[in-house]
Amino acid sequence: MSPLADRLEQAGAEAAARADHWEILAVERDDTVVEVGSGVPDLVRSAHETALCLRVHRNGRVGTATTTRLDDVRALVGEAVRNAAHGPPASRDPVVGRTAAAEAAGTPAADQGTRSVRLLAERLGALQRSAGLTVHGTVTRTEQAVHRAAPDGRTTSSDRFFHIAALAEGSAVQLPWTGWTRTPELPAALSAWLEAAAGWDGLPAADAPSGDHDVLLAPSAVHTLLTPLVTALNGTAVTAGRSFVAGRLGEPFLHPSIGLRDHPSEPVAPDEEGTGGLAWPGSDDDGVPCAPLTLVERGVPVRAYHSVRTAAACGTEPTGHGFRGNALRRTVLKPATPVLNGATLSAGPADVGSFGDLLADVREGVLVESLMGGHQRAGLSPVVEGRLRLGFLIRDGRVAGILRQRPIALDLREVLGRRFRAVSDRRWAVSRIWSGRLPFVLAGGT
Repeated sequence: MSPLADRLEQAGAEAAARADHWEILAVERDDTVVEVGSGVPDLVRSAHETALCLRVHRNGRVGTATTTRLDDVRALVGEAVRNAAHGPPASRDPVVGRTAAAEAAGTPAADQGTRSVRLLAERLGALQRSAGLTVHGTVTRTEQAVHRAAPDGRTTSSDRFFHIAALAEGSAVQLPWTGWTRTPELPAALSAWLEAAAGWDGLPAADAPSGDHDVLLAPSAVHTLLTPLVTALNGTAVTAGRSFVAGRLGEPFLHPSIGLRDHPSEPVAPDEEGTGGLAWPGSDDDGVPCAPLTLVERGVPVRAYHSVRTAAACGTEPTGHGFRGNALRRTVLKPATPVLNGATLSAGPADVGSFGDLLADVREGVLVESLMGGHQRAGLSPVVEGRLRLGFLIRDGRVAGILRQRPIALDLREVLGRRFRAVSDRRWAVSRIWSGRLPFVLAGGT
């Protein structure tokens, strides 16, 4: 029996003697990190972490306790029992008891540990030679096992994936990227985008058109634009009264072609987007089964996403989105909050084209790569306000200059509503929190 399995047995036995019901979430994680400086893989470091979260029901109330120390199980149980004296009322139907058997175990593909993460770091560094931009960043290989235990049994799921945080910079452009992949491959669409943007590094500074013009948003800017809506559909914002869309579910809000759906990646699909095959958890950290969820259908917001706590506060059913940290990388010491797993923005087939087609369709407009400070009022307003971090001037279907930094405001009801024209057919992950893929979005003039 492994040391962790032994501790789970001890914690379960101790909790059973002192509480009416108990549930344990334990996470084992090994990280290998390679730093890339000026295109060259450099420092390699490794870390191991094990953490436990115990949840007990005692005298009709719930108490929780967490620890990263496995040497004192009695103290962990004692803390949970003490916390239950002042905890919230216990559910009449313990969540883990009805779903423990539903957890799906991942089947990570075999790789060669440090060699695989270094290989991905080398491919990231190779972008410096192909794109002509200086590349810095980190590549992290994570091997993680999530254990759940309750009186009616124990389940284990495991996965292996890579996280990339990189910055490609030239004399006038800086292109950040954060994403996930299960294989040591860079997304082909991302590589093509960086190489295209590198060709614009020497263009002159320019101002945005003063009159009516089109707006083409890169995936990073689309993520900023969507954040208010994703936040507004979060059960935490709904329960706090900080959601601008909670009272408008079922009403037209965006263009009829627009959809937003949280769903698993296709494991058999090529990994050109950098997210193909990422594991879809069998259940969230509340024990609720994870299932695909449509948030926006044909431009209409139809459902918020919830943890057990926020669902109970709203008088609705949990949706399987209660995670400590996020669905890929658990952080046991954080509370379970609603987090999307793999949300993807889509449009109808008639409104999808290549990036080249979208760019060629712009007579006069701007290409917004990224914004600064656009998340400050997320959930409270559909308007994103910030500063242009990086953008380009477009004339007659070609990039003609680098935009000077300036304040910018984007209303998602306009960009993804009456002004919406198309999305690109290729996309990649850009979020640190949810692993979904986002495309380029083209919006017409006002």
